[in-house]
Amino acid sequence: MIFSSFALCLLVVLTSTNAQTFRNPILDIFGAADPWVLLYEETYYMVFSKQTEVAVYKSKNLGNWRNAENVTVYIPPKNTMYSAELWAPEIHRIDGQFYIYFAASDGNNVNHKMYVLKADDPENPMGTWSFMGKIADPVQDWWAIDGTVLKHQNGKNYFIYSGWDGPYTEDPKVQHLFIAEMSSPTSLVSGTARILKSPTAPWEVLGQAVVEGPAIMENDDTYFLMYSAGASWTADYSTSMMGISKTANPLQFSRWWRSEFPVFPRNDAQGVYGPGHASFTTSPDGSENWIVYHALNDPNGGWGNRTPRAQKFEFDQRGFPVFPPAAGFGQDLPVPSGTMP
Repeated sequence: MIFSSFALCLLVVLTSTNAQTFRNPILDIFGAADPWVLLYEETYYMVFSKQTEVAVYKSKNLGNWRNAENVTVYIPPKNTMYSAELWAPEIHRIDGQFYIYFAASDGNNVNHKMYVLKADDPENPMGTWSFMGKIADPVQDWWAIDGTVLKHQNGKNYFIYSGWDGPYTEDPKVQHLFIAEMSSPTSLVSGTARILKSPTAPWEVLGQAVVEGPAIMENDDTYFLMYSAGASWTADYSTSMMGISKTANPLQFSRWWRSEFPVFPRNDAQGVYGPGHASFTTSPDGSENWIVYHALNDPNGGWGNRTPRAQKFEFDQRGFPVFPPAAGFGQDLPVPSGTMP
């Protein structure tokens, strides 16, 4: 995930000059993948990994992070099991505190596990953070990345992540989605981890059999678990969803329904490839729903070609999310409702 700036001439072409509109990408850095956004107190916070550190960005405008205030909140010590390959950090607000969940290894991919940071100031995610350690089910402490949190109406929290289904010493080339009950924001209830989703559909095994990048959103009486599938370095990487009633036990596999097709695929007509690993937020006034995701503008660009984008989406009469075609760099999009100029 190497960061490099766009050429100045490209910025002139791509950046909208109308303060009421914007154009993707929302940050002009190639390799800025897995964008996770949290709206708190009318301000957006976005976290990124730079492979060896975690950074938090701050903006009032979801559509423009080009000159956003940003700070590096964590650089791991050297020569540990979490010193390298920091991937896909997420910032969450739980029980009045800020937490960041991220994957890391010692430089060997087979050793990837999930780790937690906690903000020292519960009201300031741009301040200092403390390393809280690894988060894993002790019974199934296997390879894990892309951890996220389901804050359930039953008062419990659940950790959902992508992982391997055993203690492999080589990449099995298959990633599953797991869920485990959380005993605290930094620990899991032992023995509760179980598989929620395996890559079985044809579009979920393109390039490699992978389901990853889980993210929760809710509407009416349903929790939607959004996820990405296929090889993340390819043009066919895409986003789909599964869901469960808010009254059901999320640890029960059979209570979840699963989509049979992608709901946010590539859009060749506008040069958008591999849209995925999304987070979900609202406009500042709460009236609109937004997806924040990464995608490629070159179908053969690989990981280094990914840039963060944002678009508004709607819910249909059933209460299910309906996404527009992924927007290319040349399309003007209205800024989120309530955005201050």
